[in-house]
Amino acid sequence: MEAAMPESGSRATFATELRRLRGELTLRQLAHRASCSKSHINDLEHERRSPTLPIARGLDKALGADGTLVALAEAQRRMSEEIAQTAADTAVDGLLREWDDVWRRDFLKSAGAAGAALVTGVGSGAVPSAGGRDLMDAHIALRAAHGRLDNLCGASAVYGPAVDHHRQILAWHAAASSTAERQQIAALAADTGGFVGFLTYDLGMAENAVAHYNGAAAYARQAGDLSSCINLIGQMSRILTDQGHYRRALALADGALHLAGTRAHPAVRSWLHAVRAHHHACLSDAGPSQQDLSTAWKLLDRADDGEKPPYIGYLGPAEMHKWTGHAMVRLGHKTPSLLRTGRIALEEARATWPATHVRGSAEMLTASARIHAASGDHDIAADFASHAVTVATQTGSARNLRAALDAVGRQR
Repeated sequence: MEAAMPESGSRATFATELRRLRGELTLRQLAHRASCSKSHINDLEHERRSPTLPIARGLDKALGADGTLVALAEAQRRMSEEIAQTAADTAVDGLLREWDDVWRRDFLKSAGAAGAALVTGVGSGAVPSAGGRDLMDAHIALRAAHGRLDNLCGASAVYGPAVDHHRQILAWHAAASSTAERQQIAALAADTGGFVGFLTYDLGMAENAVAHYNGAAAYARQAGDLSSCINLIGQMSRILTDQGHYRRALALADGALHLAGTRAHPAVRSWLHAVRAHHHACLSDAGPSQQDLSTAWKLLDRADDGEKPPYIGYLGPAEMHKWTGHAMVRLGHKTPSLLRTGRIALEEARATWPATHVRGSAEMLTASARIHAASGDHDIAADFASHAVTVATQTGSARNLRAALDAVGRQR
């Protein structure tokens, strides 16, 4: 069909034009034509999400809009970037400055010279001589392979190759000849840097992990990827909670969610709310914790929209059940009735946990041990704790082993 002219004047936006072009088509009908979800289209029409170019192209084709929606999406993207960039940079700078203060005060006291040397400099990795999409795809595939190996065998099995790969990406970025190329490589550097940060922390080196996360966040900013930057800040807040700095962790997560608004991907926002629920639970804030969990589950329903970032690809019902269990075991000390909610959630997590996510299962098993111990089921708790120790030992996860051994100790 021939596309009708957009609304006159400067008032036409992607949302208003999409509603007008849809006309009497139902959301279901348009979603079928455009191969996307009804909720995604509804969010676009009510300006709860910003249109990406792939989605705009699909809707434009489905509605025969002859490029109108694509042009509006591009214009909206440029305008949003111009308006939001300064504010986002300021907000991220503030959050990372706060993190730097905490890092220097609480972590660097125990960091030796060897640890500091580990995270400085790009290294001597060779600069890739080739360019283009094929090279980028190969690096993305290698990062994905490293992630699968970590899930199966643990951080120790992949740490060296992952660090070397990250150094290669940084060298490639430094040698890039154009702004556009540097921006594309920066997005990959944020992913590989964040992955190395996680591996480093899983191996028990918190003071080195935070440096990797900080560097990765800087590359995410350069790439213009707000979702990636927010995710990395959320990972930093998780480290703070693991170290017992609950209020600082909560403040960092609050800042990340405020910055995320509705612009960050639903999967990232879902995970952040789940993590913040745990922060609240550590402070015995039952109401805010349960509200965060409710929001996290609602956002999870919108997470698999075809544009879910690979670095948050692990997020699903099993992961969300695990975080529910984490929160409930904390809240259950004051409100025992919540322990049953946590047990049910962790049963669901164990029933649906991916078989390939071996290393991560130790954390879920430890949470199960803790919640059964809090419920007085000490024999069951001991079995879960023992299993968690076995998995953590086999996968070389110092972080999980420490938590699992703590759970074992509570049974004695």
